[in-house]
Amino acid sequence: MEAQSRRDALSRFAAFDDLVDTYRRTRAALVAVAHERAGDGELVREIIATESLPHVDAVWDGLVTLARAGQFTPAELRDLVRRAAIIEPPHGSGPDAVAAAAEARAVHPGVRPADAGHLLAAAHARIVFSVLPTLPAAAVAWPRVHRTYADIARPRTEAELLARVEELAQVLWRVAEGHPRHDEPLRRALAFYEAGSRLSMAGGFTAA
Repeated sequence: MEAQSRRDALSRFAAFDDLVDTYRRTRAALVAVAHERAGDGELVREIIATESLPHVDAVWDGLVTLARAGQFTPAELRDLVRRAAIIEPPHGSGPDAVAAAAEARAVHPGVRPADAGHLLAAAHARIVFSVLPTLPAAAVAWPRVHRTYADIARPRTEAELLARVEELAQVLWRVAEGHPRHDEPLRRALAFYEAGSRLSMAGGFTAA
């Protein structure tokens, strides 16, 4: 039992280290975009497509898995159901109902076990969003106007948290497609990955 506990602990540390590595590589890619280093374009797009976007998908999946209806207003809950493709199985019988049920299963295959990696990604992202405004000014790489992220508000509700994750995905897709814009969403995305790349297991920030 003790040996298994040690293996589980080592596995959790390794998973956390892999997660932080993804943050650091994504941060480097977004710094290249923010500083307009065109020569890094191909490598940036590869990192975003193969690591960053799957990470955001994992965060979204983990947050939705942990979400509870009571955390949302009715309007927010309807929006979450729509965006997460959560649908009610069709009722009735006959060929049309059978065909509709098969289509529904193809779109949303039903209950599946929670992915531990996605839950870790979601929990880590939640903490990153909460500590992001406190990132030391010396660690801020955004090259324009602001030299702090103190003005970037923490998500106050689960709906705001999911909206921020969606914004991350939108920014990363723009970068992956070679159409980055130097706007506030890009700044917030860079801030998220800068803070996440420095968040240690013990809490607080470390050197990136």
